[in-house]
Amino acid sequence: MCGTCRSLKKNLFRAKEENGGVYIKRKHAFPQLPWSDLEKPKYMSTECGSKLLVDGFWKYARKIHYTSDFIMALTWGLICGFGSFVPYFYPFFFLCMILHRTWRDTSRCKHKYGKDWVKYCERVPYVFVPRVF
Repeated sequence: MCGTCRSLKKNLFRAKEENGGVYIKRKHAFPQLPWSDLEKPKYMSTECGSKLLVDGFWKYARKIHYTSDFIMALTWGLICGFGSFVPYFYPFFFLCMILHRTWRDTSRCKHKYGKDWVKYCERVPYVFVPRVF
């Protein structure tokens, strides 16, 4: 549910930007959560023409959605107990995957946005957990 809410906020932001600030509701679409839309979201305009969202969950950390996804994966392992390592394979794999993806995304964004990425990282200094990392 949390992942869906975060993705909806980001996707609705993108949809509004593509349609001149208006979200077009589809007739036969999946029902949307009432709190999933950011009213007048804050963003940083970049030299390349893109916008970096600095509102909602993304004002606290750049990859905050990965944090909750990892907690969910770890919880799936924890409910199985500690009798075997098998339930913890997925959280370990997932952690490795999101760390690599974050490294890859960060290097791609540094290349794409240049000095705007540095400003964005100063504005949103944490990657996964606000005030920790």
